[in-house]
Amino acid sequence: MSASDTGPDEVRQDAEFDEFAGNYDAALNEGLKFTGEGRDYFAAGRVEWLIKRLKPAGVSISACLDFGCGTGGGCGPLADGLKLSSYLGYDPSSASITEARSLLGRDRFTFEHEDRAIPAAVFDLVFTNGVFHHIPPADRLSCVKLAWRALRPGGWFAFWENNRWNPIVHFLMSRVPFDKDAQMLFPHQARHLLRAGGFEIVLTDYLFVFPAMLQALRPLEPALCKLPLGGQYMVLARKPLHSEGRHS
Repeated sequence: MSASDTGPDEVRQDAEFDEFAGNYDAALNEGLKFTGEGRDYFAAGRVEWLIKRLKPAGVSISACLDFGCGTGGGCGPLADGLKLSSYLGYDPSSASITEARSLLGRDRFTFEHEDRAIPAAVFDLVFTNGVFHHIPPADRLSCVKLAWRALRPGGWFAFWENNRWNPIVHFLMSRVPFDKDAQMLFPHQARHLLRAGGFEIVLTDYLFVFPAMLQALRPLEPALCKLPLGGQYMVLARKPLHSEGRHS
């Protein structure tokens, strides 16, 4: 997934993901196989961690925008884990959206590749995973503002990215064809970006420290979530309650 603007870099990256739409999982698993886990383990883990973080605030999520949904691999975990009433997956790769619709098209699951199809101020949650390292830096803020507009006041933004501090992540991404040229964000860069887009930062957590061969140690991960050790991090941010019209 890349930004939805139409400059030459964006067109190239959209075409790249169109190329991989039919075998996205196979390409992704080429890197993930070194962890001993597949895509589903990480997809479920992200949602479970998000639920854990939202629960103390008594948050109820009904409508979710999956920003940069690709071929829709996150739809099931998000819809089932959060018990969503509605889900919209957005990705500018039209081939990826066609693939997602063919596999997952249902009444409450919809997919779009045009950003103008995203309604304003209706979502409780915007979720994004491993998307912004594919967006040219100059276009990232406009994408954050798109997420901001989509959220209702008080809505949440769960921003997941690969951890640039982790050297193993660099190796894994070098094995994935569409990740080789990615420009990862450090956590502080992600927080700065979200603040520039109008969000309040709630927390930053790190997850996925131990590979499958060390899964006996995984119960320790909650205690390690503030250390920059995991393969991914989540910046959880919130749109202020009194924020109508800022990016309209």
